[in-house]
Amino acid sequence: MEIIDIFFNLDVMRRAFPILMRGLLNTILLGASAIFFGGILGVLVCLVRLYAAKPFRLLAVLYTDIFRAIPVLVVLILVYYALPFAGIVFSSFVGATIALALVLAAYTAEVVRAGSKPCRAASSRPAMRLACLSLPPCAR
Repeated sequence: MEIIDIFFNLDVMRRAFPILMRGLLNTILLGASAIFFGGILGVLVCLVRLYAAKPFRLLAVLYTDIFRAIPVLVVLILVYYALPFAGIVFSSFVGATIALALVLAAYTAEVVRAGSKPCRAASSRPAMRLACLSLPPCAR
């Protein structure tokens, strides 16, 4: 009976439930905003990497390589703790959104770039032989 009282204390659960729901709402808002801004930035970085002049392409490659190599926690710490030393101060929500969007944009840029490359005939012929004949007529 004592273990049930310790781990399943209904009074504590009742007091913690609104706090947990507020955290869930903040998590959903943070994820949605990071996906939105990271997706837009990622597509823009991909377009720069594919169609811009060579110096801008190199900057886009450098951006994607750096932000894909750095762990997300390090980017979060840099945005939240290091930028205030440079005079750039964000709220915790905006800082987390910026950090997550920067990392997501690097991955999105690579996914969009890889998806925009045409499939070589050497890759599509074996797929056709493996009975992947469900392609529409325009794609054959």
